[in-house]
Amino acid sequence: MGVDADRDARAREHRARRTRFSDERDEDSTAFDRWRCARPSARREARRESTKTFAMATSGAGLSAADALKWLSNFVSSVAIVMVNKQLMGSQGYAFQYATTLCGMHFLCTMSVRFFRADGGKGSRGAGSGAEMNTQTAKGGREMPRNKLLMFVAIASTSIISLNLSLMMNHVGFYQLAKLLQIPAVCMLEMAFLGRKVSWKIAQAIVVVMCGVGIATLQETTMNFWGTIVAMIAVLSTSAQQILVNRLQVEYSIGSNELLGKTAPLMALSMLTVGPFLDQMLTGSFITEYYWTSESFMFLAASCLLAIWVNISQYMCIGTFSALSFQVIGHVKTVFIFFFGWLLFDIPVTFNNIFGGAVAIAGISYYSHVSANEKAEAAARARAPVQRV
Repeated sequence: MGVDADRDARAREHRARRTRFSDERDEDSTAFDRWRCARPSARREARRESTKTFAMATSGAGLSAADALKWLSNFVSSVAIVMVNKQLMGSQGYAFQYATTLCGMHFLCTMSVRFFRADGGKGSRGAGSGAEMNTQTAKGGREMPRNKLLMFVAIASTSIISLNLSLMMNHVGFYQLAKLLQIPAVCMLEMAFLGRKVSWKIAQAIVVVMCGVGIATLQETTMNFWGTIVAMIAVLSTSAQQILVNRLQVEYSIGSNELLGKTAPLMALSMLTVGPFLDQMLTGSFITEYYWTSESFMFLAASCLLAIWVNISQYMCIGTFSALSFQVIGHVKTVFIFFFGWLLFDIPVTFNNIFGGAVAIAGISYYSHVSANEKAEAAARARAPVQRV
């Protein structure tokens, strides 16, 4: 009887999968028919709507005081943590060259805040509307396999460690310029491994960004070989992390806050246990040999507090701002990080740096605009009624 019951259960599951596949295929076919038979004005309407959205995102129209506070919180914390970490880890600062251990401290503090919240750390019910949306989305999702969870932890750990190493080994301007290459890197990785087809306009935007970064780093006298290698590893690993986050969220119906809750303990544990020995291999000294001062300890505490603030402000903004608005926030961050890097760390700024950075930011802005257009057109194609000729 048990064998027959198992066979019947597998047969029902197989029929259910075939039914879902058939429904999805019919839905895709219907969407194609809608687009093929849609009015020519649908695309123009989509473009007008995306242009309106882009204008609102860049001008701040309709932004309430609470939303503006969230935006300002994320902006200030993201810029401040770069400056504090550079002063803490830089050779001209306090030379705390234990980047892996510092990352582990950041994740330990973030995990502690999640655990000691009013809801006892059981998800995201007390974290605001965006976090509630993430938790509700994850309720109906499947359990993530352990191998994929460990793969994500490995890639995310490589990303955050290489970013801190890049900030330690390079000056602030080059560190931020290298991060501008993440959008082209994401597109290229998706084309190479996921078969993504990129439109001609998106390709133009990618070329503009890469040319801008190339101009900004042309004749750069402060670049060093290993710092550049670490910066490129940071770009590739961060881009891979973004792609993997999107795939895991879609495949397992899990929100970003829920994903952080699953991965932060593993990342904190791995970095705090392996990190000191890895830092010893990279720097030649163990963390216990570091000469602590009251100032360096204050900067370390400020770095950990800012890491918490960055994560909290990030999830406060979830559900409030669109991805396009976050791109705009990123552009403003880039400009201010350049400015404060020049002001606080006496970074030499040339015409090539300014012009190339402006070209790269313009390319990313164009990419955001084109991407919003394409998404709006895709939504219009799905909504357009079928007109029989």
